[in-house]
Amino acid sequence: MIEHYEYDAESDVLDVYFDEKRPVWTIELTPNIMISIDRILQRVISLTFMDYTELIRPTDWGFRSFPITGLSELPLVERDLVIRILNSSPVNRWLDVSSVQTLPNSPFAVTHLEPPPQELGLLALADV
Repeated sequence: MIEHYEYDAESDVLDVYFDEKRPVWTIELTPNIMISIDRILQRVISLTFMDYTELIRPTDWGFRSFPITGLSELPLVERDLVIRILNSSPVNRWLDVSSVQTLPNSPFAVTHLEPPPQELGLLALADV
């Protein structure tokens, strides 16, 4: 699988394609992160990162984490598919997903972006 990147500096949006562009199921994981999935083949087609430089900018505490709120409205079967894809290659090279345990029965998923690949040429943006 070959990754293809499209970065629009003016809007600060990074699209990462893992397959050809085509109509697919798109889920808003967070207000700034979307994933597009081919449900029939059960594989990722693309990731979209809005306000990308803000997403990758580290804090004094380390990486910024974002609650994955887009899973809450999905039926269990679709939620399981998305979680499986999030934790699989190639998505897990871009997003690190973990769980925050606030109460014993109420964990929620969060994610942070992994550092961008060097060939993307956006490493310097994280220091802006």
